[in-house]
Amino acid sequence: MKLYSIALLTLALLWSPLTPAPACAAEPSVDALLASMSLEHKIGQMMLVAFKGPGLSPEISEMIRQRSLGGVILYSSWGNVENVQQVADLNAALQADAAKTPAGIGLFVGIDQEGGPVVRLRDGVTLFPSQMAIAATGNREHARTAARIMAKELAALGINTTFSPVADVNSNPANPVIGIRSFGSDPNTVSRLTAATVEAYAQARMICTPKHFPGHGDTSVDSHLGLPLNDHDKKTLERVDFAPFRAAFAAKAPAVMTAHVEVPALDPRPDTPATLSQPVLEGVLRRQMRFDGLIVTDSLGMGALSKGVGTVRAAVLAAKAGADVLLFGADIGHEPQQQIEAYEALLAAARSGELPQARIDQAVGRILAVKQRYGILQAASIGDKSAAVAFQVGLPEDRQAALEIAQDSITLLRDRTRMLPLKPADKALVLWPERNGFDPVASLSLPKGATLMRTSREPSAQELREAADAAAGMDKVVVFTYDATRNQAQQNLVRTMLAMKPQNVIHVSLGGPYDAGLFPTAPTCLATYGDVPVSIEALCRALAGTSPMPGRLPVRLQ
Repeated sequence: MKLYSIALLTLALLWSPLTPAPACAAEPSVDALLASMSLEHKIGQMMLVAFKGPGLSPEISEMIRQRSLGGVILYSSWGNVENVQQVADLNAALQADAAKTPAGIGLFVGIDQEGGPVVRLRDGVTLFPSQMAIAATGNREHARTAARIMAKELAALGINTTFSPVADVNSNPANPVIGIRSFGSDPNTVSRLTAATVEAYAQARMICTPKHFPGHGDTSVDSHLGLPLNDHDKKTLERVDFAPFRAAFAAKAPAVMTAHVEVPALDPRPDTPATLSQPVLEGVLRRQMRFDGLIVTDSLGMGALSKGVGTVRAAVLAAKAGADVLLFGADIGHEPQQQIEAYEALLAAARSGELPQARIDQAVGRILAVKQRYGILQAASIGDKSAAVAFQVGLPEDRQAALEIAQDSITLLRDRTRMLPLKPADKALVLWPERNGFDPVASLSLPKGATLMRTSREPSAQELREAADAAAGMDKVVVFTYDATRNQAQQNLVRTMLAMKPQNVIHVSLGGPYDAGLFPTAPTCLATYGDVPVSIEALCRALAGTSPMPGRLPVRLQ
């Protein structure tokens, strides 16, 4: 058996990304390639699109071959992700299709794999705690480690672009869309950890896109649903919102993602998102901040745009404003056909002169330059790495690294009545509202005397009565909440327990730590900054007293 395993490993290494690709003809220069491209193919290069299904469908193949598509983005919601081997095979097929186009330009293959709550790959890969959890550790090397391992795993699957890190300063505790995706509310901390993450991605040769410029941290509307407002004045923007992006650019970020956020201090025109604003993209990013990498839009199908000018028109306006890569994601209510409509609109705008040829050449020139720098300019030179996937992703040592980050992040906010640790002899009730299908309940390992009771995401009056009955004979009650600041029913659950056992309640914030501010009388309070399996495992160890809780709160509570 050992000899057989060694033989398999040897074979896999022969096909690993370290193996040089077969010799190819000399790579053309960016200028020569740009000069040889038709207008139709240049417009295609500016588009990065979602598609449906786990394989190379006729629709996405047509986009690649007929329109010289610039890239794709993978989503589990549109069926692109079944398992790691399938994803690797899919990406190899996509690049092989791109190699058959006249110019043979490689594809950007992108994904949202931030860690914490926003990941498209779950099974078979290493899942890391959220960015806010990393910030709670206070350890810059943890940010580097997470980025390094995620980059290695993504590359093994044929993914070359990650839409991360989140560089927003979450200065608004009520922010409905950023929260624990951010490194916190302190601009210096966010800047330091953003730079560390970008540096690690750069060293791993993974294209990263710090987001969402000029800042989505102090907003009260989710841009997936509507148009948020960032009403910071210019001094606050410079001091708070811009600082992490400047740090990312100094760390050599090759790209940046824009926010569909209205910022009157930068562009006073009403209802004008930054993504569609030339004063923001050309004025602030290019001239003021001297950023010369790729400007990538957030998905043009999000409600902030689709409910306004519409996705198709937004594509033209974003390109005119200075965006280089136009992203079409798997947004609710949108279909791939809309991508073709946007392509035709861009082509028509270019032919009419509304979208200047110089703007198109500028964008495509940057796209080709980044592809060349990251070794994906020629699709034929991108090796098929799928044979070695099993030896590069989901490794035990990488999961251990994620667990160490999680353990360092667990934060004990208070323990006034010394409720911790839970002892085997304690009769403890653990109340856990369900979140979604990804609840990591299998990672929960409780002491012998503890009993788990699940409730719905919004516990009903009947569930409150059942929880009260179950808690009556218990020594201690542990109550988990997920962003209870926006969930009155979960607040009612905690307050019901506090009314029954005011000195014996342990409250755990599994989402944002802001829940702790809702329950100042809770004698014991912890924060995990997310519920990925390693965070739940680390929480269990902390509750049992087998690991310390050294985390420090990286945000201000209300």
